Amino acid sequence: MKILLTMAVVIVLALLYLLPSYLAFTRGAKDRWLILVINVFLGGSIIGWGVALYMALRTPKNAGRPSQALN
Repeated sequence: MKILLTMAVVIVLALLYLLPSYLAFTRGAKDRWLILVINVFLGGSIIGWGVALYMALRTPKNAGRPSQALN
């Protein structure tokens, strides 16, 4: 029973660790591969994980602007 609890905790922590990468890929972030690299290699520190999360959640600079139609 103790091993099941340990496995559940490890899985939950791994999902939280990779949350910025998941969000980046599901939101279609422009720098999603960079976010993945930052998340995997620097995510162990709170700062690296926070930077990856910020990059995954930030709004693209051209969001909200109408696209230019080509004639």
